[in-house]
Amino acid sequence: MKRKGQIQISFGMIFSIIIVIATIAIGFYVINYFLDLSNCTKVGLFRDSLNNKINGANGAWYADIVEDEFKGNVPSKINYVCFGNFSMTPEDSTKTKEIFEELKKYGEEDKNVFIYPPKEACEGAFYNLKHVSFEENKFFCVEAKSGTITLAISKTSGEPLVKLSKL
Repeated sequence: MKRKGQIQISFGMIFSIIIVIATIAIGFYVINYFLDLSNCTKVGLFRDSLNNKINGANGAWYADIVEDEFKGNVPSKINYVCFGNFSMTPEDSTKTKEIFEELKKYGEEDKNVFIYPPKEACEGAFYNLKHVSFEENKFFCVEAKSGTITLAISKTSGEPLVKLSKL
């Protein structure tokens, strides 16, 4: 007598397995969506805190003399935040020159703050920060270290703009 092995799974069991797989897939999608939303929020908070440090009610632009440091948090996928515009020459760093050339392709000539890589910064990768000038009038980038950007902020009583520079 020949016997054949046979697995019998009911329609209900197959349907249940499909529902479990779909639920897990949707769960991963939702978690990923909220993590991306969190990164977009971090970029927005970075922009707001830098703007408040410069232009807020007690910001550096309203003070006579300022020697301060700004620390802002960015998402872990952000490598650099760059400052300046494309009419400036980039600082002597090879990496800054590469970033400068890549960012020029986006055609954002009227902006002076650039988050790199732009695709990781949602809609807020490029923006214009008012009342600032830049050290030695050069385009420069600050590397994110452990998700933190640190800048020097200075202004003397004779200067109309707040100067941003690397530490």
